[in-house]
Amino acid sequence: MQEAERKRKREMGRGRVVLERIENKINRQVTFSKRRNGLLKKAYELSVLCDAEVALIIFSSHGKLFEFGSSE
Repeated sequence: MQEAERKRKREMGRGRVVLERIENKINRQVTFSKRRNGLLKKAYELSVLCDAEVALIIFSSHGKLFEFGSSE
């Protein structure tokens, strides 16, 4: 593989997200909802694929509770 092709392959894909507070309230809420749903999905997948008992508790900035618990 040529050096130029290797560099191009490294540049493709998603970039890194800067981990700092999102100042825009609407964007912050949208990001929270998407990431919350992603976490809940991953917790479910982990419990199914690995036959593991998983518990996940998430509190929003307004104190609303979201939870997941695997059970037999």
